[in-house]
Amino acid sequence: MKQILIATTNPGKIMTAKKILRRLGYEGLSFGDLNLTLDEPDETKLTAEEIAAEKAIGYAKQYKDLPVLARDDTNTLIGVREEDDPKNHNKEFVARKAGRYTDANGEKVFASIAHKYGGELPTRFDWGYAIAWHDKNGEIKVASGLAATDITKVKIVDKISPQKIPGFCFAPVMQVLIDGEWKYDSELTEEESWKAYWNLQADVIQELIKQYENSLE
Repeated sequence: MKQILIATTNPGKIMTAKKILRRLGYEGLSFGDLNLTLDEPDETKLTAEEIAAEKAIGYAKQYKDLPVLARDDTNTLIGVREEDDPKNHNKEFVARKAGRYTDANGEKVFASIAHKYGGELPTRFDWGYAIAWHDKNGEIKVASGLAATDITKVKIVDKISPQKIPGFCFAPVMQVLIDGEWKYDSELTEEESWKAYWNLQADVIQELIKQYENSLE
């Protein structure tokens, strides 16, 4: 099976990427799988897609043996005032509100914002993905894309689910509309996760893989 490096230390993102990549005919390998220690690239861009490309290129500069898949998530809370808008920088936002970023602090911060605005907030999640690789001349190439949720089918709520997903602070406070029923992200079955947004992300990753593979011909 063809292999690709999953460029993150986030356990939730690694799990998702491995499941999606396997369906696409690739084995996703984490830093831990390869005993790699790589420096995390700086994030200077504004959008999820741009940041993902920035990450992929930064990691590809450090590792040349496999194509590198990077991801960045951003969210837009609909109808909040500026002081309650994370502006696509969730970790910095949570750290500013709670003193430091942890999953627990993140879920509390976003639950409190939902409570402030009546108990729930429509939100749009953007998943930026990028693949970077070295071409035959040793130059780094990158392909990037974006998957976005329907704001009528995703919301942040003020009641926190006891079930968690490590590395994803939104999971216990985010609900998605599945077959007419609102369910916490952290409580979805794998089949429901595919239906909610893994298929959406898989479509984007598949297109990036095509661009990568076509460049090798």
